[in-house]
Amino acid sequence: MQPAPATETATTRAVHLLIVDDEPVILQILRAVFEDQPYRLTTVASGQDARAVLQEQGCDILITDKNLPDVGGLELLRLAKERDPSTEVIVVTGYGSLETAIAAMELGAYDYVLKPLNNVFEIRRKVERALDRQRISRENARLLQELRDKNAELEAALAEARELQAELIQSEKLAGIGTLAAGIAHEVSSPLFGIMGLAEAILDEQDPTLVKEYATDIVEYCTGIRDIVVELSDYSRAGSSDYRTAVSMGQVARDALRLVERSSSVEGVEFDVRADDDVRVFARVNEVQQVFVNLIKNAADAVRDRHGSSGGRVEVRVGREGDQVWAEVRDNGVGIPQDKLGIVFDPFYTTKPPGKGTGLGLNVVWRIVTKYRGTVNVESQVGRGTTIRFKFPTQAG
Repeated sequence: MQPAPATETATTRAVHLLIVDDEPVILQILRAVFEDQPYRLTTVASGQDARAVLQEQGCDILITDKNLPDVGGLELLRLAKERDPSTEVIVVTGYGSLETAIAAMELGAYDYVLKPLNNVFEIRRKVERALDRQRISRENARLLQELRDKNAELEAALAEARELQAELIQSEKLAGIGTLAAGIAHEVSSPLFGIMGLAEAILDEQDPTLVKEYATDIVEYCTGIRDIVVELSDYSRAGSSDYRTAVSMGQVARDALRLVERSSSVEGVEFDVRADDDVRVFARVNEVQQVFVNLIKNAADAVRDRHGSSGGRVEVRVGREGDQVWAEVRDNGVGIPQDKLGIVFDPFYTTKPPGKGTGLGLNVVWRIVTKYRGTVNVESQVGRGTTIRFKFPTQAG
């Protein structure tokens, strides 16, 4: 049997309808049914020809006889779905059975039609319904791809925002180190002078007992310098290099206070830390430490601005409420005007004169606390002082 000539009509819609049947009469009938429709119509009389069309062009709708002498209709169905899963297929068979229907549906057929074709226009209605389902399916696929693309863009933007946030936190931390540098230098220079003096004394000392005492003192001085350097290097390193662990809020608060006290700018400020070491939060140690350093340093500056070298007081408290831990830093400093309380955590806001602060300290505090799903708020009265309180979930990581 010779293949029927392929017929294609230009249409206003890019809907390609491929019809395959080895019976010329059936093929002619089906072609007549769809010739007045706005489809690009292709008709072939063999499975081989249909396979070639599918491989070269594909189709939107495939109507195929199940039993073809060369390539079966179910095989064409499989090929069409492999090329384009949205292709809808209607199988025509003269041997209607439950097994036939199941086999066709398992391969993704939209429907099947029994021979003889008693109502050929029913096939037209099936094609229209198949096209409706196809349009919905393709639109859903388009929307899903759009959603995936938008999600990828959002993930990329979020990753960039996290990277910028980490850089901001680190830059503010390094800027803060500069304010501690003078006090650190003073703390290091004192034991260095002691070491030099003891070393010179050892050169002239003949008494082994005194030499041993001098050497012991030198070791103690060196240990003190080492502790200072370790504290500073631990604080200055990037947060990404520090893994999350169960952080003792009390211990971190005291460590932060020691760092701040290294600075000469806190002379005359009385500090009072009351914290239980058992109050813990799952987070990065150095980020929690940075929160305390920024708050304690700000509080110390505020009380010195009001009281000078005496009368200033900074209190640090840590506790637990249910599944949250909290901490607050309270001072009796200059206070913050009521109309400024809503912007104290904004980047670059500062009450300090130019050159005395970056305006990022409290913003970094806010960023770190909210990163761990915490909250931070401020209460203040001008001339009486400020209290900043923050909370973390105990499983903040």
